[in-house]
Amino acid sequence: MRLLAPLALAVLGSAVTAQRLVLPDNHNFMEASTYSSSLGDTNQWANAGRRFQVLYEASHFTGKAGVAGPVLITHVRFRGEDGEANQGGQIYSNVQIQLGATSLNAATMVTTFGSPVGPTPGTAGSNRDPAVTTLGTDGTVPSLTVAASVGSCPNNYCIDIDLMAVGAAFVFDPTGPRPNLLIDVLVPAAPVNTIPGGFLIPMQDTVAHGAGIRGRAIWTGTIAALTGSSDTTPPIVGIEFAGAGGWPTELPARAEYTGAACGGSPSTFYQAFSQDQAFDLGAGLTLVPDVYPAPNFYTVTSGAAPFDVTRLNAVPNSTLDEAVVTFPLGYSFDYPGGSTATIKPSTNGFLWLDPAMTSASFAVGTGLLRGVPAALTARFCPFWADLDASRNTGMGTLAGLHIQNDTSGGPGNTVTYVTWRDTSSFRYPTGSPSVFGHGVWNIQCVLHEATGIVEYRYGSMMPFVSTHTGTWTDGNCAAIVGFSRGRIGVTPSVDPGSRNLSHEVPFSTSIEGASGNALLTGVATPIAGSIFQTGRMFGGQTLRYNIANIPAGSILAWTILDVGVSEPSIQLPPFLGITAPGCGISTSLNPILLPHEQFLLPGSSVTGVVPLPIPHGWEGTIITAQAIGIDVFGGPYLIPWSSNAIKYTVGLD
Repeated sequence: MRLLAPLALAVLGSAVTAQRLVLPDNHNFMEASTYSSSLGDTNQWANAGRRFQVLYEASHFTGKAGVAGPVLITHVRFRGEDGEANQGGQIYSNVQIQLGATSLNAATMVTTFGSPVGPTPGTAGSNRDPAVTTLGTDGTVPSLTVAASVGSCPNNYCIDIDLMAVGAAFVFDPTGPRPNLLIDVLVPAAPVNTIPGGFLIPMQDTVAHGAGIRGRAIWTGTIAALTGSSDTTPPIVGIEFAGAGGWPTELPARAEYTGAACGGSPSTFYQAFSQDQAFDLGAGLTLVPDVYPAPNFYTVTSGAAPFDVTRLNAVPNSTLDEAVVTFPLGYSFDYPGGSTATIKPSTNGFLWLDPAMTSASFAVGTGLLRGVPAALTARFCPFWADLDASRNTGMGTLAGLHIQNDTSGGPGNTVTYVTWRDTSSFRYPTGSPSVFGHGVWNIQCVLHEATGIVEYRYGSMMPFVSTHTGTWTDGNCAAIVGFSRGRIGVTPSVDPGSRNLSHEVPFSTSIEGASGNALLTGVATPIAGSIFQTGRMFGGQTLRYNIANIPAGSILAWTILDVGVSEPSIQLPPFLGITAPGCGISTSLNPILLPHEQFLLPGSSVTGVVPLPIPHGWEGTIITAQAIGIDVFGGPYLIPWSSNAIKYTVGLD
């Protein structure tokens, strides 16, 4: 392949809006189709010198990205592991990079680099062999700083190499005789960490799902070596280029539960945060009992007093991972359905109201919250997640779990503060107390003896919620905020469904009844949802919808679909006779598919059979799915019940 002249490069680079794509093209959201997280990869970028080559095949450019001819590659980027936060700040010196077009592919790439990065011709039989690879100009980045990672999925790019700035921009044609991309990088030495507790984030690597990786890498820690080790899970690479194809912004497909279901009588309430959902409850929540003592239910409102950093002990009650601390209140605290004189906070962001409970419960699940399958009982969950109180103890802020009574108000007016100060997620860097500050959560639960009011207060919190580094079978979300009585006698609490607590407030819980609220579940193929993230919408997916907890005696059940979402949901005045009290519509009042599917005289649950195929070209569209009941016989309300809603951002897989 003949390279363009420097003038042509400059013209191409300046005349066309920058476009982007991700290699592999099916790793825009996360590396795994189960949407769980892993440990990342330190083969290429590490706390040491490295030489590595990454190869990706042409189909990542010519497929859904639509690159049909030469483009000018101007940036090569790498991102940190899914959902992991890091302060960054590491500085690599004199990083060399060179791109090439090759006829080698993932199967024929060898473990021989061929020559140093630069003008030296590649040796025969190597990846740089001129007989199979056309190399561009090599460039040197004098100082490459690793940016902070925010902990999203996908994570932001923390390593960005501007090829234009170092004279290494490369004209690449995935339709040419050498259609595959080779990236050759030499990192001469370990980075210098410029912040206390510096820790290089592992890079996000690849897992074969869907159409597979169609790529490969080799690497070595001996930078002068001409051979390396094979890596069949190469790092994910972000490409920016000038030319036709790709997208102006990368738009991963997302799905999250929104709205609030109705139709049952739950005493529980919760928001279950999906993988990569933004934490947006910084204003706090207040739980107000209807009467006190012996309350029947809570009214939950948005807002609470500020996080009080003065409510810390001289030494934390615990700085352990997976710990439960027993704390006698010195008074009796009533909650709906029970009373306790002892609380047992867990370092995982919740507190038991039953002194018989001993589980620290790192696995976060809506079933576990309600007492399914384990016999777990009542708890407050200001932020139940897989936390670790030991991670940030080197920060000098008394990081850890603190429990303190304020008795300054006199008898009968004690205020109890349970504070998770500068705690971190388990998934953030393991190590000594000197490795700290990469993930910081500040959570406070405040109990008022005189009134029974409970406050959830938040200080500095991470912007996104994600799972820990493994998976479990009895958990189904990344974090939970809420309250439940758990198992009541031998019966689990009924399920209210996840409620969007940043929008669907104020509301009142119920006196515990026999049935939960109506629940909608989306089932996606061929890339299914998982316990952490419901199935998403992207080109090639097909979705069907199931409804559970349908109230007895329902006449019609509908699944409805709409473009856009109503947040908060639309709740019409009861005197209009359209929606029952507390029932909201999260679509518009005129959804585009009404109904998408209908069920006459449904049982307690139904399985959807009408498919919703998602074509390419819908990227960026917001679509909402919800289930509603219809009473055609003139009952008091036309819509006597509604389910949670699922809000989709159609994007890339």
